[in-house]
Amino acid sequence: MTNKKNSFGSKSLREKAEKEAGKNVLTKPFLSEADSLKLIHELEVHQIELEMQNLELLESEERSRKATEKYASLYDFAPMGYFTLDQGCKIKSLNLSGAQMVGRERFLLQNIDFRFFVSTGYKDIFNAFINAVFENDIKQVCKVKLTREDHLSIFVHIEGVVSNEEQDCYLTLMDITKSELAEEKVLKSEMQLRELNATKDKFFSIIAHDLRSPFTAIIGYADLLAEQMDKKDYEGIEEYAEIIRTSSWHAMDFVTNLMEWSRAQTGMMGFNPKIIDITKLINDVLVVINDTAIQKSIDIRVKIVKDFTVSADVSMIKTVLRNLISNALKFTNPGGLIVIEASYSDSVSTVSVADNGIGIQKDTIEKLFRIEESKSTTGTNGEHGTGLGLILCNDFIKKHGGKIWAESDGKKGSRFVFTLPQL
Repeated sequence: MTNKKNSFGSKSLREKAEKEAGKNVLTKPFLSEADSLKLIHELEVHQIELEMQNLELLESEERSRKATEKYASLYDFAPMGYFTLDQGCKIKSLNLSGAQMVGRERFLLQNIDFRFFVSTGYKDIFNAFINAVFENDIKQVCKVKLTREDHLSIFVHIEGVVSNEEQDCYLTLMDITKSELAEEKVLKSEMQLRELNATKDKFFSIIAHDLRSPFTAIIGYADLLAEQMDKKDYEGIEEYAEIIRTSSWHAMDFVTNLMEWSRAQTGMMGFNPKIIDITKLINDVLVVINDTAIQKSIDIRVKIVKDFTVSADVSMIKTVLRNLISNALKFTNPGGLIVIEASYSDSVSTVSVADNGIGIQKDTIEKLFRIEESKSTTGTNGEHGTGLGLILCNDFIKKHGGKIWAESDGKKGSRFVFTLPQL
């Protein structure tokens, strides 16, 4: 049992009570011993009751303090961010999770406009959302991207309701970055699958068309040649033989490109760059295709300084040069000119093949290096393309970390250029 003085209050309060008690003693009749004992007992019981009430009060206060701390912890460390905004979107209060979402200390966020953290492309969405929150009594939702203080971005799902006084609004933010990135990954995969399907369809179309055409010519003229031989009519057989030879080379060219492209796509083609003399490589290619230039009386000029070297895979760059020069021969009129040049600039080697042929339309240039848009066209002497040549060139130059493009005014002449980084 505690001290009576402490139980009944301070010293001054005790003195006042004793004074009042003294007045009562004077005005009340004298108590008997039994009544005095009974009164003392009542006072003792009352004192114990007060002490028990005081203990219960202390326990209640402790429970209230723990509940408050628990609520504060739940509020601060909930997996969602909680914000209270005024009508001007300024932050009045928030929990720790909300502060972490925007990447700034909580005490620094008071009175900051929440829209400061909304990414540029989402500000209109958020403004429409916040207006709807203050104009309606029902919950509003939106999805925006926030740019954190450290410049990282997160996607959040926001739910908002207006306060009872309609002066503030309460926002609940859920981080949905993982699901958004997963959705983007799915969409990207879906797009890649569409592109692969388009590539596959175009690939089969190229095979069906460009492999069939030369063999049709070979078989047709071979039959004519056989008939002429049976009749011992030798007139025209030289022409037929030349067509068969040309068609056979076209078929071989296509099969070669097809084999190299398929090896590149399946990762079976090795990549072994080394220092090579580009002029020697060009001359090696010209030896193979020089017959075509002679037949069309086309002049091929190589304007490259002596000992011009590049770091490249010999097989791949030879394929690129073969396709670009063959294309130039195909689209150059008899008696025309092809110029092959190379130069150094800005840490890259640049090689170009230019002709004064029929040129390329602008809308066609944009499709030249995409297999889904690829289209074989007929040359100035009825030559057929393989459909895969420029696609292969693009893949091989990218493999080197370079670029390839075409230039033409659409009327006369074209220029194909590719770059190779210098080591």
